[in-house]
Amino acid sequence: MKEKLNWVSLYKTKNRIEAYQILSLLENNEITCIPLDKIDSSYNNFGYFEVLVSEKNYIKADSIITEFKKSG
Repeated sequence: MKEKLNWVSLYKTKNRIEAYQILSLLENNEITCIPLDKIDSSYNNFGYFEVLVSEKNYIKADSIITEFKKSG
């Protein structure tokens, strides 16, 4: 039987490019993640992008993002 994953919010940003950079970074490190677009389609100024990861991968994913932000 397949394990049920509990998804948790890892990262939020208003910048679409930054969100997809984070997604790519996590996927390159073999961490499954989900993009969640909460930007209002009528008014692009409202809302944000959210990156979700499984609860069991949260700590690893968070440390990858922290190291990435420190490097540049």
